[in-house]
Amino acid sequence: MKRCILYSLSGLVTLSAYSQHTSNRDVPPNILLIVVDDMGFSDIQPFGGEIQTPHINRLAEQGIRFTRFHTSSLSAPTRAMLLTGVDNHQNGLGIMPPLHAENQYMQPGYEGGINHSVMTLAEVLHENNYYTCMAGKWHLGAQKENIPSERGFDQSFTMLGGGAGHFCNSFALSDSEQPVTFYLDNGKRVDKLPDDFYSTRYYTDKMIEYLRKCPQNKPFFSYLAFTAPHDPLQIIPEWKNRNKGMYDGGYDSIRVARLERQRQMGLIPAQTPDTGLSNPNKQWDFLNEEQKKEQSRKMEIYASMIEYVDYSIGRVIKELEEEHKLNNTLILFMSDNGANPKEPESYPGNTKETIQERYDNQLGNYGNSNSFISLGEAWAEVCNTPYSLYKMTTHEGGICVPLIISGKNMPQKGSIDHSTLLHVTDLFPTILEYTHTQRPSSYHNISLAPLYGKSFVQKLTDMESSPSRTSGEALCFEMKEDKAVIQGKWKAVQLAPPHGDGTTWKLYNLETDIAEQNDLSAIYPAKLKALIELWKDYAKSVGYIQSDHSSMIKEIGAAQFYKYEAKSK
Repeated sequence: MKRCILYSLSGLVTLSAYSQHTSNRDVPPNILLIVVDDMGFSDIQPFGGEIQTPHINRLAEQGIRFTRFHTSSLSAPTRAMLLTGVDNHQNGLGIMPPLHAENQYMQPGYEGGINHSVMTLAEVLHENNYYTCMAGKWHLGAQKENIPSERGFDQSFTMLGGGAGHFCNSFALSDSEQPVTFYLDNGKRVDKLPDDFYSTRYYTDKMIEYLRKCPQNKPFFSYLAFTAPHDPLQIIPEWKNRNKGMYDGGYDSIRVARLERQRQMGLIPAQTPDTGLSNPNKQWDFLNEEQKKEQSRKMEIYASMIEYVDYSIGRVIKELEEEHKLNNTLILFMSDNGANPKEPESYPGNTKETIQERYDNQLGNYGNSNSFISLGEAWAEVCNTPYSLYKMTTHEGGICVPLIISGKNMPQKGSIDHSTLLHVTDLFPTILEYTHTQRPSSYHNISLAPLYGKSFVQKLTDMESSPSRTSGEALCFEMKEDKAVIQGKWKAVQLAPPHGDGTTWKLYNLETDIAEQNDLSAIYPAKLKALIELWKDYAKSVGYIQSDHSSMIKEIGAAQFYKYEAKSK
């Protein structure tokens, strides 16, 4: 049975009634940074989705939604840039493990975890009398010197790898990730998870526990890094059937409905067309009845995972209300990249045969602790409406994600910012300026790499202020040899196989073509050439190393790979 879908920002309970205890202007602000994993641009209601997210709606009502916020196309590089403000090719995540080519492994900027030429937000804020805590996914290195308790966090419960089963069995996504698929509790390895463990619930429990431990004389920086809705798509039994039947109409019906809501909400230009799926072979009508049931069920579980994240955010907000701290807390909500098109067999080392042997992926068992199912290519692109493609690509569907910033003194609450071109590294200097703290030029006698990000803190107090970047300033991206550069309304993209040939650059006008459907390279060759030169300058400045297309983990094996020992000469 389908539920009624309602979303009206004006009808929501406002956050101004959070507390009768207003904070003194001289009290340093608290920071709550919330990151979800592999969630698409249009999944949540404030960005046009049908997935029920009342607590995230409240954040949007009392904050600003940014529509031009860009990340890496993969999780670990995004998180590294988020927490350091430094480009991923300089902070240690030039490529995401275990994807290193032999010529990249252990090279400067490609160490596989955040290196020591950066400080984390937690380190900077801790040095400035902040209480720091995190719960959730780390994915920034499992080396002893890189774990959260060594990188500025007073309290931490973290999963070290890129993903895992969400229940207590917590299986690795593939054998190649087994060495880093484990949890740490304040730096100590967790040998056994509680029998009732579910990642989203447990991370939330831990965050609430940590917030209660915050000294009364200190502000806090809390980092809540959910693994959901990253695959495997799994949800607690009580929530399994919340979206029953919601997606039986297929890809087109959901995408078209999302597009219409986005137009009505002013999230996208009114003339934005429905471009359909990029892969014509993935049409709903090509599926047989059993396949349609499987696809529908996957999306139901995915949606329920996001709804449970929203419910959990509500629990944290309630805790802050009860502690009379919400009025003085800046809350940031974002996804780490676009929705994920992978299938279980897509992870390095997996095959369809091994997935079939290890998991019960019968339709009736979808979402349970011993299943391993994924969203897949078609739904991933629907989740990124109105954009094309998805995670692992530098098209907008891979790198343009939701960002909501909410808290006290927000101008024009409930507003949408289309003018500010943002990069994930911008959040680091913005938070520092908001909290009146500064990053030093060196740390532990090591000079720090330059910040790539730029503060846009003025936008949080004055929507009419000038953008942090001029139209002439560019943002550049590279991950797995997918490349992009954005300058004003222009974007140049070069995609590696299977989505491109690895050599051809294409040119798009994002002002008129946000779905990147019309290649203008033949019409504006000079503009394309100028953008390519900007990207080359960027690549040289950050130490980009072009892959030789080998695989280091295949060469030496996973156990040796994750030791991160320098290659012998």
